[in-house]
Amino acid sequence: MLTKTCLQIGLAGAVVVLGCALVPRVIAQTIPTRPPATNFSQGRGVAQGAAFSRGRNANVSLTVDGDNFGLELTEIQAANVRGQAPARVQYRGAITRRTDEPGVANSFSLFTRVRSFDSSANLRIITNTTGTCRIEVFNSRVLSSSCSTIADDSSTEFLGLEQF
Repeated sequence: MLTKTCLQIGLAGAVVVLGCALVPRVIAQTIPTRPPATNFSQGRGVAQGAAFSRGRNANVSLTVDGDNFGLELTEIQAANVRGQAPARVQYRGAITRRTDEPGVANSFSLFTRVRSFDSSANLRIITNTTGTCRIEVFNSRVLSSSCSTIADDSSTEFLGLEQF
């Protein structure tokens, strides 16, 4: 009985060794780098141009997803204004240059190429346009932006309120 058990254990061990020998060796692979996680910044200030006549209080949101960006400005309406849609402008495109502020987390300037433009002023979405945006962010707050495209009435300026 002991010989039979030793034979079975030896046979099982041989199968394991043979199985390990037949498994392909792991080859070192270069894992492609992922783009940075999506960053989201907000701000509040005054917007003018495009859908924002005479300068309007506005909220701004900036989404950075790898080399792409989205910038949306939305008018802040008083509580007593009803039945009127707030002004809204949205730019989307690619980041051409990013300059980080040394020593200050989540602070940078973006220089971008606009690919699409959306405005509530004329309810149009232009998906194939050209233009630029310059956006400044400090401590995850959008301080200012200046955007324009070749489309009529597509330029906006945003100046954030002082946060300090």
